[in-house]
Amino acid sequence: MTDDNAAGDWTSLAEAMVEAIKRAGYLHRAPLELAFRETPRHLFVPEFFRLKPNAEGFSAIDGVVRADDPDWLATVYSNEALITQVKPIAGQTGATAFTSSSSAPALMADMIDELRIDRGMNVLEVGTGTGYNAAILCHLLGDRAVTTIDIDPELTERARERLAALGYRPSFEPADDSHDRILATHAVAEVPPEWIRWSRPGAVILADFRAPANSNIGAWLKLVVDQDGATATGTLMDPRGYFMNARKVPEFAYAGEPAPEFTDEEHRQRAQQTERRRTALRSGVLDLPDFALYLWLTAPGLAFAMTPDGDASLNGPRAESWAYVADGTVYYGGAEDLWAVVEHAYRVWEWCRRPPKETWTLKVSARGTTSVHLPGEDGSVRAG
Repeated sequence: MTDDNAAGDWTSLAEAMVEAIKRAGYLHRAPLELAFRETPRHLFVPEFFRLKPNAEGFSAIDGVVRADDPDWLATVYSNEALITQVKPIAGQTGATAFTSSSSAPALMADMIDELRIDRGMNVLEVGTGTGYNAAILCHLLGDRAVTTIDIDPELTERARERLAALGYRPSFEPADDSHDRILATHAVAEVPPEWIRWSRPGAVILADFRAPANSNIGAWLKLVVDQDGATATGTLMDPRGYFMNARKVPEFAYAGEPAPEFTDEEHRQRAQQTERRRTALRSGVLDLPDFALYLWLTAPGLAFAMTPDGDASLNGPRAESWAYVADGTVYYGGAEDLWAVVEHAYRVWEWCRRPPKETWTLKVSARGTTSVHLPGEDGSVRAG
């Protein structure tokens, strides 16, 4: 907990923060505005990491800001995301990554408004973090209508204590067929089937839907749970904020399969197995945001990227297949021709007249499968 003396007159800072958020075009409803005015953010962010760009242009940690720092309180009551936790990266000695933050208040308000969250609803927040967003929801709805969960028990326990200090005791256990709204405060590469199971028919789910291997490929996904309670149908929109990827385990920032490392002999063998062919499809199609998103959705095991020279580099699951595309030539090897996968997806997208992502329909089942449908001249095309 923070020292009340260190917090000073936080209410005037909260007022100023709310006015700044409103000037930015958010907080359109009086109850939500009041929640931000009256919820002490400093209680949930007793410290945060100071960041600065490193030599590669990425943010690096430059110390910790605590209550005895003159910048602490003013920064807490700014419209900024504040990094509050880092964890080691599995298999990389000494490497760490950001794993939790207090999201920018305007982004929180935007998500709540997008979901039209209001009194009488039962809301599940996935990604408790500091607990600040849960406190806003408790103020808005009453704590009995709020459930919040996190993969990290350390974060959950701290948030529970902070919320209890304000008299809020939300649930930390989601229940089947119980929630009218679900908002995720971390990015997901697939919709967990339990989200649909926990929702009532007609419930709305909002999440940052993002490729874990390429965070530039993504969108916000908004789903409505169908009346059968076993599927959800939704649409995509431009992301109005970005979130950290969901963690698989609480101990590490990333704990997926390590990238394969090849010996010189294995590199030589791969080179001998590589074939070549010509292609009419330029490598630059991977730089088209909507097509790249469509390709990821229809070939989720495919990792692809553009090189600084404008060529395309592709790898299949477990690097069993590979391809490189430059100047109209495909160099490929392994189990399948990966550029042929791209060519097929592009033909479908072209046949449907390059529809923007906002016109696609996604279908998610409680079994964990996702399909994307593009609008076609005669209805829709199932592509995944």
